[in-house]
Amino acid sequence: MFWLSRDQMHQRLRFYLRYHTHYGQDIYLLGNVPLLGNDVPQHAHRMQWLSEDWWYTDIQLAPGEIFTLQYQYILKELEDIVYEGAVRAFTIMPGFHRELVFTDTWNDAAQRENAWLTAPFTRVFFKRPIAATTGTLTATHIFRVQAPLLASNKTVCLSGSTSQTGNWNILQPVLLQYDAQDWFSVALDLSGVPMPLHYKYGVYDLDTQQFVHFEDGDNREMHTVAVAGRQVIMHDGMMRITHTPWKGAGVSVPVFSLRSPESFGTGEFADLPLLAQWAQQSGLQLIQVLPVNDTIQTNTWKDSYPYSAISSFALHPQYIRLDEVGKLPDTHPLQRQFDKLRQWLNEKDAVDYETVLSFKLAYLKALYEAEGEKLQTRDYWQWFASNEHWLLPYAIFCYLRTTYQTGDFSQWPVHNVYDYTAINKLVIADEAAAAAAHYHFFVQYHLHRQLKSAVEAVHSYGVVLKGDIPIGIARYSVDTWMNPELYHLDMQAGAPPDSFTSYGQNWEFPTYNWKRMAEDGYDWWQQRLRHMSVYFDAFRIDHILGFFRIWQIPLDAVQGLLGYFHPAVPVSREELLQRGIDFEEDRYCTPYITDKILEDAFGNYAGMMRDSLLQPVAGGHYKLLPAYNTQHKVKEMELPEAVKTVLYALIADVLFIKVTGKNRNVYHPRYDMAATHSFAALDKATQKNLLALYHDYFYVRQESCWRKEAVHKLPLIKRATHMLICGEDLGMVPHCVPGVMQAQGILSLEIQRMPKDVDVLFANISRAPYLSVLTPSTHDMSTLRGWWKENAGISQKYYEQELHHTGPAPVAADATLIREIITQHLQAPAMWRIFQIQDLLAAAGHITTQHPDAERINIPAVSSHYWRYRIPGIITNYELRMTDISEDIFCS
Repeated sequence: MFWLSRDQMHQRLRFYLRYHTHYGQDIYLLGNVPLLGNDVPQHAHRMQWLSEDWWYTDIQLAPGEIFTLQYQYILKELEDIVYEGAVRAFTIMPGFHRELVFTDTWNDAAQRENAWLTAPFTRVFFKRPIAATTGTLTATHIFRVQAPLLASNKTVCLSGSTSQTGNWNILQPVLLQYDAQDWFSVALDLSGVPMPLHYKYGVYDLDTQQFVHFEDGDNREMHTVAVAGRQVIMHDGMMRITHTPWKGAGVSVPVFSLRSPESFGTGEFADLPLLAQWAQQSGLQLIQVLPVNDTIQTNTWKDSYPYSAISSFALHPQYIRLDEVGKLPDTHPLQRQFDKLRQWLNEKDAVDYETVLSFKLAYLKALYEAEGEKLQTRDYWQWFASNEHWLLPYAIFCYLRTTYQTGDFSQWPVHNVYDYTAINKLVIADEAAAAAAHYHFFVQYHLHRQLKSAVEAVHSYGVVLKGDIPIGIARYSVDTWMNPELYHLDMQAGAPPDSFTSYGQNWEFPTYNWKRMAEDGYDWWQQRLRHMSVYFDAFRIDHILGFFRIWQIPLDAVQGLLGYFHPAVPVSREELLQRGIDFEEDRYCTPYITDKILEDAFGNYAGMMRDSLLQPVAGGHYKLLPAYNTQHKVKEMELPEAVKTVLYALIADVLFIKVTGKNRNVYHPRYDMAATHSFAALDKATQKNLLALYHDYFYVRQESCWRKEAVHKLPLIKRATHMLICGEDLGMVPHCVPGVMQAQGILSLEIQRMPKDVDVLFANISRAPYLSVLTPSTHDMSTLRGWWKENAGISQKYYEQELHHTGPAPVAADATLIREIITQHLQAPAMWRIFQIQDLLAAAGHITTQHPDAERINIPAVSSHYWRYRIPGIITNYELRMTDISEDIFCS
């Protein structure tokens, strides 16, 4: 072997992929170098077909610095695209080898072993020390294999048909080292060794220094001979071992709901280790929290909504522990009231958001003015350099929001259009702006330190932390200010009517401009997830259906009822006519209002309302005056809420939502059109034709479109992180969703009382897919105690059908009943079962005198809900053991 000067020549990288294809399929290589597309799929490198089982390509790298090559294979067939489930990483050392040969095995994204290679397992459950693979510079061959769920006292070994690989002697196998990319590796010099080489991996016990067993299946083969100046990297995929599926359990609780003597009226990051200790003692392996990003817009309780972040990167100051930042002099007015105010806030049943936040921000400002200069440490500047891309815009956004008393940047007299150069000049030239910016740096740095410290402590208890990534961002946020082209700011995201609300949901977030995001490989999403992975081991994608399609609501609407799916194959005028529907735009797309409808809606006030709000049109119908003809206009009017509600209903009484395209108008059926007065007034034949069209639109024609959307987005977002990904796939779920999620190895959410099969009342959780999260309730739902009281008939059926009891069901869900439900969930085959902390405490007998509604975290039907639930009492007083609930022992 000889070494090359880095400046002598280019380095050739050759890639061989073993994968069986058929005619019409192509394989592409996507990687983080220009010749492999710079991680943008549209620019991925097409490979050459060698045979039915092999594909090949090569590239030439110019001399450069040491770097880590990351790459992934893609299968394309017409418009279908399939990404494999792994992104390989290998450190390239320019100047040592003229040629690197990668021999790879396709990684099926759906295989469950991939889930066991995510952060919860590699960071915590099966964490092992990382060792540098010795001899990599002089080796002719490097063997790499992955072995999930391998205990830390065991390693992978290799034995083969040559002396360099042990001559099949199990007393002297070749031991592999665990590297930084979660592979077991060994570097060998196979110069002069004849090919093919036959070999196999096995398990070796480091404690007893003994070989344990070989992997399953036939021997592996390697055919590439050693050549001077060339190194061969064998990526052998997963070690072939039969595993008992790993199962775990966790607790779900918002950070603000935690309570401890040290916290200040709300849960804080520093409370998480205490919860982790409790979880460990309880036999739990996971803590799931709600989003923890900054949501401050109005400085009122309305900012308590955790899914409306003003930054996808900044953390919320409410979660900071003031004591760990510093202490003001005893004579300072804020310090004098500190202990008394903390005690008063901690004794409250719920979070007093406004009082907590105003005091914390004032205290932090005083601390910064007193001690801000002490922040100038090497650790701080390293953190700042890594986060400046979002930190400086966030800090200036907060300064301008405070200066102009609104987060609506369109109303700012200056800097209403983001310009990086301009805000840099502002910080340099304006002392007030500079001071404000550094204050926000100070707060975010301490939040980072406290959360990072909490995560390390949580891990020390063998517990992982699962975060939550909202599907949307606030309309007036740092993200939309910086990159307005990434969003459709003229639209609102929401959800169609469901069991939560008959009017649908309007979250008021802008929808994403996915086409623009695709141009750079969804870089914003990848940055977001990489940042999140600093703190979290797993995450829940809020409303994963949004990656397939979003319920898009025009800005002039208030209710989600007036939305439509995007993207979607719309309805044209020609199709309506072909289906025998005598389509007239005014009749089908504008509110249907008659005297009878007005009388039913307004009663004795119908005449007055007709004269003041409407005008007559042909055929004995009416239309709303221009001042009242959209829900948004009505919302802004000074009218009684009862009148607004009626007007909202009148405006929503349409059959189709009209959308003006580039060349023509298209139409989307209004959700539940059959419930409208407009539909009821049609003849039976037209009603029948409309219902057929409605069914086709909502349940048939969109599936291919929606599937294609998701398979282009989810793999690229997934490849950005090693976190375990769980999708919240509730609501009106398209048929294509389960298949796409399974193919990507993304865990689904299964809820017994919200079955995905519309023909059953309760889901059969004994058949829950392994790659899923099972829960009896989420933060958007009532607790088990609350659910039991909602409908006695449903409770009775559940008592008989799922718990297999006879006789009348209990009037209230006591500890015994809740333990029985939890036990049933523990026995299900899902990888995870996660319980709200309210349900676990109730199961342990800690049933409070509070009405169950007081335990509820969110009510989706209430758009302005106050998020403020707190655990009643100090958590250290709770003595919950999972073994008290069930004899079930988790496989781990």
